[in-house]
Amino acid sequence: MASNKHIYFGGLNGLRFFAALAVIVTHIELIKEQMEFPGLHSSNKLVFELGGLGVVFFFVLSGFLITYLLLKEKEQTGTIDVKKFYYRRILRIWPLYFFIVALGFFVLPHFKFMDLPFFSKFNSHLSILNLLLFLIMLPNLAFAIFRPLPHIGQLWSIGVEEQFYLIWPWVVKKSKNILKTLFVIIALLIVIKVLLVLVLKNDPQNPNLLILKKFVAMLKIESMAIGGIGAWMVFKKKYFQKLLSNYFLIAAIVSVLLLIYFMPQKIQDASFLIYSVLFLIIIINVSLNTNSIIKIENKAFVFLGNISYGLYMYHLIVVAAFIGFLKHMGFQIDNSFRSQLIVYSGVLVLTVTVSWLSYRYFEGWFLKVKHKFTVVKSGSFTEE
Repeated sequence: MASNKHIYFGGLNGLRFFAALAVIVTHIELIKEQMEFPGLHSSNKLVFELGGLGVVFFFVLSGFLITYLLLKEKEQTGTIDVKKFYYRRILRIWPLYFFIVALGFFVLPHFKFMDLPFFSKFNSHLSILNLLLFLIMLPNLAFAIFRPLPHIGQLWSIGVEEQFYLIWPWVVKKSKNILKTLFVIIALLIVIKVLLVLVLKNDPQNPNLLILKKFVAMLKIESMAIGGIGAWMVFKKKYFQKLLSNYFLIAAIVSVLLLIYFMPQKIQDASFLIYSVLFLIIIINVSLNTNSIIKIENKAFVFLGNISYGLYMYHLIVVAAFIGFLKHMGFQIDNSFRSQLIVYSGVLVLTVTVSWLSYRYFEGWFLKVKHKFTVVKSGSFTEE
């Protein structure tokens, strides 16, 4: 019988929100430029990198939480109920995912005021093959083959998450030494990516190899595995205590900022590995260090964390709709404080509102069913 003992990681809902916010900021500035307004996406290094870093942060956090819960389930029950794990993931991810897919392919293309000129000129992204790849949970492969579909480009990372979820319960269930397994997975993926780069040097224009390279580059299972190493450390109560220091927390945050501006070009492709380790240090300190200088465990952040999946999934649509509406009404957007305030406040209020309505009246129904398949009960966070 599963134990009802609660697992408490404070502050993770707040971290989810800030990761989503990072992605939103980058996409606001990108879409401003796409709609021919002045934006900061091309000119500001921090704004340009924030979105990608927010996604990597989500990957590390997913690896940390999912691995910890699976290890706890294996400890409490002697095994892992893979079928229940899949049911939980399907009920949490699929309803909103397929709703956004339907909007992207069949509804949003008819709203011309939301057009993004650069993407809209490519008709191939509305092909049957592209749709099929989205339907079989391979949006990241679709992203590697076709131009991103306007307003739903964020779904590529959901594909990566789903491919991670597909294998991870088996990895934890079958592994007799999970720490060793995690390091082997990281090393294997690095070797595969390096070999692919070397092969491409000999045939740089091969279209199939270019697609494969882009697909494999997006498959950042290494970040999840790094999160999994952190989960193992916490589960075994080994080593992580040495990281519980505000000095480590500040050093990690400062290092992230410095790397954004000064990352050597030669290691740019592998930079997500460094960021993943730094993000893990931040996650462990915010969630487990009682003396952490970052205190984000309150009702507001719990609420925002709970709807963070919706924030991530809806935000591109809201950004394009709101900026497109302003453009249609003749409002001139620039980088002044007044203009930025109108755009950011409008986008954030609308995105939070839409995400809350979706969470309460759409996703909530599936979440109630999902809880029936819960094996390990959690305290301060939800298994996103």
